[in-house]
This record gives sequence, C-alpha cells and structure tokens, in this order.
Amino acid sequence: MTTKDNNYRRVLLLLLLILPIGLNAQQKDIAIRVFPSSWYNSFYEPAIDGYGLTFAYHPILNKVSRLNISAEFDVLRARNEILLGFGYNHTIAQAKKFRVSLEANLLSGIDLFKPAPLYVGGLEAGARFDYYLRRGKALFAGIGARETFCPGYRPTGVWKYSSWPVTVGLRF
Repeated sequence: MTTKDNNYRRVLLLLLLILPIGLNAQQKDIAIRVFPSSWYNSFYEPAIDGYGLTFAYHPILNKVSRLNISAEFDVLRARNEILLGFGYNHTIAQAKKFRVSLEANLLSGIDLFKPAPLYVGGLEAGARFDYYLRRGKALFAGIGARETFCPGYRPTGVWKYSSWPVTVGLRF
C-alpha cells in the first residue's frame, strides 16, 4: 500500500466520522473564504492567494463555548488543499441580533500536488461576527490569521504559507 492510498483512506475515514455528526447538527454553516496572503517561506509577497469553500459544524458546549469541526476545499495560487479543522469558539459579546466571537483551529489535510498529494497542517485564529436573521439562521463574516506548512514540499519549493482569511457565510 502506498502513502497516497493511506492519505486518501485517512481523509475518507475522517469525513465518514464527521459527516453523520454534521447531518444531525443544529448549528451548521457554509462559507466562502478569500485568502489575502503576505508571506511564503518567510519572504514578504502580498497577493490574493485564492479562494475556498468551507462546511462547518458547531456543537455547543455551554452558553459561550462551541467546538468547531470543519472541512474545506481551497483553490490557491500554488496548490489546491483539502483541510479538516478542529477548534474552539468563544463568545465575547452577544445581543438579540448579533454575536461576536473569537476562535482558534488546528488544521490537517492534504495539498493536491502531482504526482502525489502531500500532508499539510496548520493553525488558524480569528474573529467572527454573526447577525441573526431569525431563529437558527444567521449571516456571518470573519477575519483571521493562518499559517500552513507542507513539510514534504520543503526540498522542492514553497512549503510555508501565511494568510489572512476573510470569510462570509450562512448559518442554518
């Protein structure tokens, strides 16, 4: 069995474990992300790195705490990525129509390089602003900071990326 087969099986297993949870969730969301970037391998190079689509599930722990479980697909300048995220969201302000929160996520997945995908990992932190339309429905926007690493690509080229993801989406 090759490393490529192992990577596909790991991603499939994680999706199969997360999908049933997300289908029964009360708080799911879908978002579009834009990735303004600033650093590649510690060199300053500002640009729009690309775009992504994210699906997330947020189990509520208590009044101010939620988990983040997410899956995203990103189409970026130098690569395409499939990432799974796990993290924590903490409410810092809430009113009848809005909620402001801070969140942090660990990221793990694959960069879809040829001839074989490579592991990618990272960290992300951000702020999120939810505006409630009606019970269970909300529009949201967010901004954050993200650092991702693809160690297998280090000998070949750019392996470390910094970006400032901007997110807009719908909670349902």
